[in-house]
Amino acid sequence: VFAKLDAAGRGEHDVADAGAAGELTGASREWRFGDEQPLDVVRTVRNAVLRNAGSPRGDGQRRVQIAVEDFEVVETERRTGAAVALLVDLSYSMALRGTWGAAKSTAMALHSLVTTRFPQDAIEIIGFSSTAQVLRPETLAELSVDTLQGTNLQHGLMLARRFLGRHRDAEPVVLVVTDGEPTAHLEDDGTPYFCWPPMPETIARTVAEVERVARSGATLNVFALDPEPALVEFVHDITARAGGRVFQPDSDRLGEYVVADYLRARRGRRSR
Repeated sequence: VFAKLDAAGRGEHDVADAGAAGELTGASREWRFGDEQPLDVVRTVRNAVLRNAGSPRGDGQRRVQIAVEDFEVVETERRTGAAVALLVDLSYSMALRGTWGAAKSTAMALHSLVTTRFPQDAIEIIGFSSTAQVLRPETLAELSVDTLQGTNLQHGLMLARRFLGRHRDAEPVVLVVTDGEPTAHLEDDGTPYFCWPPMPETIARTVAEVERVARSGATLNVFALDPEPALVEFVHDITARAGGRVFQPDSDRLGEYVVADYLRARRGRRSR
């Protein structure tokens, strides 16, 4: 999954090209301006000796002069790091449409992948319905959808920003899995407010939170599980504001889409 990533900060993920951190690969290459890798002293001196061969000093001894073109640096495995917030819709409509199982298994799979194979990445699963909550990995398997009304994406994004703020050195990525446009928001005193059809204030507060996420430098991509025109229009609007993308996968391919997009999205804006 991470084989084609470019480095975008500190972390511990192997990628194809050589970098300045990580384990030695056993290879070296010509030094280039700006390289921070350690010098390969043996090969550097060898290059100078070979280049100066046949150039004796006046006292009969051979002089070895090191030139810029002689320098070689040690190649190391490049590492990359990311902080990903996966927001999963827990509203009852997910169960009614039969998409909840795919969303839950996707969250479990991505969490397992990151924590076991790439432990230097940070990941947080956030569920949102009338309000949002951070989901513990040990409870994901038994988690069911919320019978309370509401799709409070605003609160979910607030928790995502809080999580990303704790990992400022990592590439920020926000992925949203949902089947409906926002129908709930938090009032100024923190109490949730639900309304169907969505009221303008709910949309406005959610969009404002999207823009805060965008200003933090995070990539925001949405996986829309229902083709309803209002949802599609809304998610295209918010991803345009945040420089992200919209995907409309079948539920049985959701996991494939999320993992594949994780590969691309975690490059984020910092590497552009």
